[in-house]
Amino acid sequence: MASIRDIAKAAGVSPGTVSRVLNEDPTLSVAESTRTRILETAKSMAYHKAERVNRQVQIITYASRRREMADPFHRELRLAIEAEIKRLNLTLKKTLRIETGFKKQDWQDVKKAGAVLVIGNFSYHVLETLYEYNQNIVVINNKHVPEYMDAVYSDLGQSMHRLLDKISNDNKTADIAYFGGMREERDLRETESAEKDARYQAYADWYEQHQKTPNAHLIGWDREAGQQAIKDLETVPDVLIAGNDMVAIGLIQGLQEMGKVIPKDAAVIGFNDLDVNQYVTPSLTSVRIDIEQFGKSAVLMAKERIQRTREAALHIVVQTRLIERQSFSLKKQQ
Repeated sequence: MASIRDIAKAAGVSPGTVSRVLNEDPTLSVAESTRTRILETAKSMAYHKAERVNRQVQIITYASRRREMADPFHRELRLAIEAEIKRLNLTLKKTLRIETGFKKQDWQDVKKAGAVLVIGNFSYHVLETLYEYNQNIVVINNKHVPEYMDAVYSDLGQSMHRLLDKISNDNKTADIAYFGGMREERDLRETESAEKDARYQAYADWYEQHQKTPNAHLIGWDREAGQQAIKDLETVPDVLIAGNDMVAIGLIQGLQEMGKVIPKDAAVIGFNDLDVNQYVTPSLTSVRIDIEQFGKSAVLMAKERIQRTREAALHIVVQTRLIERQSFSLKKQQ
């Protein structure tokens, strides 16, 4: 392809003049005949102006700073994404925290970004509307995504089935209880809708398949909810599975207040495997959701969209695995 210098030489003008004409600089004062000659020369030499790549990445999350403090999973995920954006030499825009619905300026920020990373459970309608403003979207930690959008998530339902199979194979008579909240979904306004979370639904399905009576408690997602749930129990189960680590930590604290020894009297398992788990006493066994891989995959997909090196949408499912610590161990239960 011809360069600006090639066009300048053929048209008998300076490269600077060619550049300003091709970029339609309104401050340039040049004879119309010169402008026409430059444009015709560029056309005859099949010149195509290089498209400027927009390297700005916009993060959208429904997690407020307060929510990130209550459940560090949201903060760790955001920080992993930000670190990968920096590593790939992209530009991070100020994070949009959609706590009270989308504002007019939010939509303009979405439109101006090179790519948009959406964290959390936004509704189909929200995602479809975002796509109208910017098609370079990657949805993170949300399985309920249109097939034409990029997404990275873990199959938490499958993870729960696998976990229950492992526990049951080791101890077929164990009373396994589940503690967690509902799946909250944000719409375009301030309201949220709630439905059964994948972990809860998988737990209920597994018990139905094995013709057993489930012992599930829908209590919420924070530490205080787990701690209070123990006080409300008539009997303590053999194994307590929490939908996230903060609930699990609350369960441990509640059991300890009752004088229970963990895991001898009751074993506890969480989900997410936050950094804090190894410092809890006893240290918390948890199903690890690979937050770092979420960040790497999501930002790489965003970069591919920005650079237009891929057209087909990808849905990446990141494998989970059980990290055994002191609060529960399959080996110790044998």
